[in-house]
Amino acid sequence: MKIWKYIEYILLVLSLIIFIVFFVVNPTTQDAPMLDGYLGWAYILLAITLILALGFPLIRAFKSKKGIIGLLALIIGVVVICGGVYMLAPGTAIDVNTETTAQTFKFTDAALYLTYLFIGASVVAVIWSIIRSAIKN
Repeated sequence: MKIWKYIEYILLVLSLIIFIVFFVVNPTTQDAPMLDGYLGWAYILLAITLILALGFPLIRAFKSKKGIIGLLALIIGVVVICGGVYMLAPGTAIDVNTETTAQTFKFTDAALYLTYLFIGASVVAVIWSIIRSAIKN
């Protein structure tokens, strides 16, 4: 299990180095190669996070029938929430430099609403866990 700690430290140090270099180089255009490297690293970290965040619950879920039912309920819940947020997203146009469709505006609005929803849920979960642990103790 110590290997996971070392991997965490390596990823943290690499991220800090890339972060510092990015702001020292200070790319001023969208064509800057450092910006591509920075975004590439962000995509790599996102992929690792998604694999781990989805992989471990899947492994645990297939150990029992109750786990499979819980996983299916979670998937259905996420689909319902994403669909509801998509329906609520206004999709109003904004001025941008590239040609975009109304579907793109709707999708980006839905993604922003989902982000706000998940941030709010995270804050509520943290506050709830603090209150719950205080009540238990």
